[in-house]
Amino acid sequence: MYRSTSRRIFEVFNILLFVLFSLSIIVPFLNAIAISLSSYDEVLNGKIGLWPRGFNLDAYYQLAYSKQFIRSFLNTVFLTAVNTALVIILSMAAGYVLAHKRLAGRSFLFMYLIVPMYFGGGLVPFYLLVNTLGLNNTYWALILPSVINIFYIIVFRNQINQLPQELLESAEMDGAGEMRILLNIILPLVLPMAMAFVVFSAVAYWNEWFNVLIFIRDKSMWTLQFQLRDILSNARLIDEGTNQAMIKNGFQIDPNNLKMAALMLTVLPILVVYPFVQKYFIHGQLVGAVKG
Repeated sequence: MYRSTSRRIFEVFNILLFVLFSLSIIVPFLNAIAISLSSYDEVLNGKIGLWPRGFNLDAYYQLAYSKQFIRSFLNTVFLTAVNTALVIILSMAAGYVLAHKRLAGRSFLFMYLIVPMYFGGGLVPFYLLVNTLGLNNTYWALILPSVINIFYIIVFRNQINQLPQELLESAEMDGAGEMRILLNIILPLVLPMAMAFVVFSAVAYWNEWFNVLIFIRDKSMWTLQFQLRDILSNARLIDEGTNQAMIKNGFQIDPNNLKMAALMLTVLPILVVYPFVQKYFIHGQLVGAVKG
C-alpha cells in the first residue's frame, strides 16, 4: 500500500508523541515503586532512579501493622461493593420502568430526571441536606448520595427500548411478572453494558475521598483514598500500635518510603483487576452513542 511522504511523517510524529506520553506516565510510576522498595539511607540520599537500591519492604510492613490503614482498606472495599451494586440495580430497574410503554406520565418522569442531570444545587445545599437528614459522620453519607446515576438510567432506558418488544410481550403472555422479565430476559441482554457500568462505578467509588472530607469526622470510617491523602500530606501513620511495631522490629523508614508504599497499595487492586475487565471499557465507550 502506497503511503505519501506527508503520511509517513504524520505517522512517525504520532508514534513519537505516543511514546513520549507513555514515558511520562511509566517513568514516574516506576520511580515510585523503586522508592517504596528502597532502604532508608538510599531514599534519604535522594538517588533512587527506576530501580530499588538497598531493597527492603519496611514501608509495606509498617502499613501492614497499621490498624488504621487496614480499616481504611476494608471500608473502601465495603463501600465500593455496596455502592456499585446499588447504583447498577437501581439504574437498571429505573431504566426498565421508564422504558415501559404503559407507564403513565413517562415523558414527564424522563424530563424530571434530565433537568437535575444538567442543573445542580451546588455543594452548600448538598451539605445542608445531608446534615439535615442526620447522615453526617455515618456510612449513609457515603452511600445514599451516590446510588442514583441519571446517566446510567437514561442509557439503560434507551437500551431496553431497543429490545424486541415481541420478546417482552410473549413473556407477559406466558405469565412472567415484571421482576422475572427484568432478571431473566432483560438482564442477560444488557449484561455487557451493565458490566461496563460496574467497572466505571467501581473505579469511581474506589477513588472516593471528597465526601469523606466534608461528612466524616471519625477516622475509623475513612476510605483508602482519604487515608492516602493524609499520608501524603503528613508523611506519618497515625496509630500507636504501628509505632510500637516499628520500634519492636527496628524499622527505620523515610517519609517518602511510606508515601510511595501507600500509593502502590492503593492503586494495586485496580491494576490487578483492569486486565480482566478492559473489554468492558471498550463496550462502555459505545453505550453513550445508543439512541432511543
